[in-house]
Amino acid sequence: MAHQLGGDDLALAPAGGLAEVLLDASPDAVIVVDLDGIIQSCSRAVQALFGYRPAELVGERIEVLVPERLRGVHVSHRTQYASAVSSRPMGLGLSLYGQRKDGGTFPVDIGLAPVRLGSTECVAAFVRDGSERRRSEALLRDVNEISQELLAGKPIPVILTLTARRARNLVDGEVAWAVVPAGPDRLVVAAAEGRGSADLIGATLDASTSLSGRAIAGGEPITVENLTANADVLAEARRLGLGPGLFLPLSDEQGGVGALVVARARGAASFTSSDQVAAQLFASAAGVVLALGQTRAELEELQLVSEHERIARDLHDTVIQRLFAIGMGLQSIQGRSGPPVTERIDASVQALDTVIRDIRETIFDLNRGPSSNLDLRQRIGAVLSEAADQLGFEPELAYRGPFETAVDEEMAGHLLAVLREALSNTARHARAGSVEVGVSADAAFVVLTVTDDGVGLSGTGRSGNGLGNMAERARHLGGRFEIGTADPRGTALEWRVPVGGPL
Repeated sequence: MAHQLGGDDLALAPAGGLAEVLLDASPDAVIVVDLDGIIQSCSRAVQALFGYRPAELVGERIEVLVPERLRGVHVSHRTQYASAVSSRPMGLGLSLYGQRKDGGTFPVDIGLAPVRLGSTECVAAFVRDGSERRRSEALLRDVNEISQELLAGKPIPVILTLTARRARNLVDGEVAWAVVPAGPDRLVVAAAEGRGSADLIGATLDASTSLSGRAIAGGEPITVENLTANADVLAEARRLGLGPGLFLPLSDEQGGVGALVVARARGAASFTSSDQVAAQLFASAAGVVLALGQTRAELEELQLVSEHERIARDLHDTVIQRLFAIGMGLQSIQGRSGPPVTERIDASVQALDTVIRDIRETIFDLNRGPSSNLDLRQRIGAVLSEAADQLGFEPELAYRGPFETAVDEEMAGHLLAVLREALSNTARHARAGSVEVGVSADAAFVVLTVTDDGVGLSGTGRSGNGLGNMAERARHLGGRFEIGTADPRGTALEWRVPVGGPL
């Protein structure tokens, strides 16, 4: 094999021979190096891969194509290989990287084969870009991880967060977020990962007009070059200063289960077609996994509802009936006992009545099932916790009836405002040692009561905007507001509004 040097396009012999034709046709960059690591010749494909013209590399050490941080290790491995050259892949089990003329690095796959140029023993390195292979491996690995976390019983929000994190890493994104349905016409950001992502969680979008909604409905990705300047992008996302964005549907055979959005920083490179294909494949696989997770969660919820119904039935049919029987038995002997015993029996019967009411409330909770709106209870609890700091103690709280299903969002806002105002008034004026809060509902009314054992209305001078606002909120909903003296002392407030709005 003759050795040819100096040409800009080719430095590999024989000129005009079959070897030259094959090397020119090869998609791999072929680099021939002597056993001292000096580049002897290169194929045309080197320029597309590394940015150097072949003639620029001839006579250079091969380490010029290796990232600086790895050059010392590469010299050691090359020296070891030179002692026993053979045809084999380079760096089995290692992650190999090349360095372009502009200093950029990228993963490479390399095959090695001994060759002879004239009397010079050399090694031919067949180099190709390994980015797509490694991205494919990462995609499979990430989908497997999501599946394993799901099978391990992790909740859907955790799975969505992991999905956003892996999508961001897959295509070198700055931020990623997952959007899921929150009703027939709304979507919500359920998970987010990356810089400033906490501001996105909980944000709502219109299911028909938002980019996420359109990606879900159309089943196709949507590309945006500048998220910050696009009015159709979620306002919370525009404030993050983002540039290119990909809106990807998360779907299975039954339809869309959500959307996955991946974004890069403003000024960053646009997503390539390869990025888009990888992200779309990942989103499709993740969508199937998430759909399976939702199905599993629904089955578990049905099982839980069934178990709740069984427990509620047992409580009603056995425990309450037995308590009634005990109470009736105590009352039957009450008349045959002396005053001290009678008083104790009466107290015990009242305690039994309280236990029965508590059990009935538990039955309400169990029959309501896990899909009910528990957010209102949490919001009421938060108001009571705020008031505890002012009062110096925690108010007692009692629920009666299925109030959560009777209270819509508008009524909830008024109820919480009235409760906050009532507790604030008590903390400022009543000098109370205890406060009882009751929230109840039946088929007709929702009722909020706040009772304290303080100095009462005559001793507080309570008046003004606070009480007027509470009354106005009741009138707005078609209800009424009353405040008076509690028995034996203190103040009693009742705010009563009809279920379903003004009557």
